Amino acid sequence: MCKTNVCGDGDKSPSEACDDGNQSNDDACTNVCKLATCGDGFKQPGEECDAGMNNSNTGACTLACKNPVCGDTFVQPGKGEQCDDGNLSNNDACLNTCKSATCGDAIVYQGVEQCDDGNQSNNDFCSNQCVLPTCSDGVKNGSETDVDCGGSCGKCGLNLQCTGGLDCTTGYCNAGKCGIATSCKAIKQATPGAGNGVYPIDPDGAGAQQPFNVFCEMTIDGGGWTLALKANGTQSTFTYAAALWTNTATHQPQFPDLDHNEAKLQSFNTVPFADVLVGMEYPIGNGPLVLKTVKLAGLNRPSLQNLMSGAYVATAVGRNAWKSLIDNSSLQPNCNREGFNSVPWNVAGWPRTRIGIVSNQEANCDSPDSYIGIGGDGGQCNVSGYSVGDLASCGGDNGDKNLAAFGAVFVR
Repeated sequence: MCKTNVCGDGDKSPSEACDDGNQSNDDACTNVCKLATCGDGFKQPGEECDAGMNNSNTGACTLACKNPVCGDTFVQPGKGEQCDDGNLSNNDACLNTCKSATCGDAIVYQGVEQCDDGNQSNNDFCSNQCVLPTCSDGVKNGSETDVDCGGSCGKCGLNLQCTGGLDCTTGYCNAGKCGIATSCKAIKQATPGAGNGVYPIDPDGAGAQQPFNVFCEMTIDGGGWTLALKANGTQSTFTYAAALWTNTATHQPQFPDLDHNEAKLQSFNTVPFADVLVGMEYPIGNGPLVLKTVKLAGLNRPSLQNLMSGAYVATAVGRNAWKSLIDNSSLQPNCNREGFNSVPWNVAGWPRTRIGIVSNQEANCDSPDSYIGIGGDGGQCNVSGYSVGDLASCGGDNGDKNLAAFGAVFVR
């Protein structure tokens, strides 16, 4: 029986691409006997969507009949996308959320941003321009304790903020502000890590006396030693009779460092102390001072000037300690009158020393012929000693000596 060929009769006519005998548009053959294709407006198996003529790579259904997703390389504004570079990297211009990289998104845009901490603060380790802090950006940031100083930057000046003395040019931080300590001991106590160097100190605090610079020895016997005096044994500046030992005048205070320039610093007159550190360099060198030292403890005086203006004050470190200050030194065996203002008993004109030890070959201290010390003068047996060093004549235990040394005196 002959019938007219129609779409849906199950017989594929020459004018039909297909005919599956059903009216479904969701299979391989549409109900108009066309092969199913993306863009025909019908969602077939394998397709996520099909909007027909409205398919668009920037719309709700792409030209490949796929639902738009971040990462498909097509920007779909309707889906909230700002960009789509087709990768999952967060370190380029387009994030893996299809948002444009911006400073403050907490993701570092490599090659453009130095950092990105996700906030708009300039006072941390990343600025609100996504730039790492520097020591010259005019902002208190990073590890800085004040603007462009402290922490990993240079030291802060007086009255600027600090967390410790190492943040300050003065070496001293008090109540969060860089201040000036009363002594090297105060600096060491407040800043255990403080090193040797010149620091400002102000012994009377808020009193009338102005701060001054002084060398602080921060390593020997726990540190905290304030330099008070430097004397060259080849010079007569600090012989026993020199007025500088007892008056309040200073001498060359412009040389506060531990060097070979003689000086009597303001600390000699103003820094209270319990202990004295005596140092000597022999032979006298040309570079940095290299001292051998001995500590004299338990003195408790308001100043060295006060101590030196009085009578003899004994110490008890022993002759071997004094001899250790100068290599190959010599002393006579007896008397061994050591301490401050060491002079012969009731006899003038014999060797004496302001800080040190005098000795005699006789079993008394009436006529010593030897000393090791700072602030020495006098001499017998046709020998006159240096102002700093070792004089031994008339029977020294290591022969006759007349050795000039460079001396330094510290207090703590």
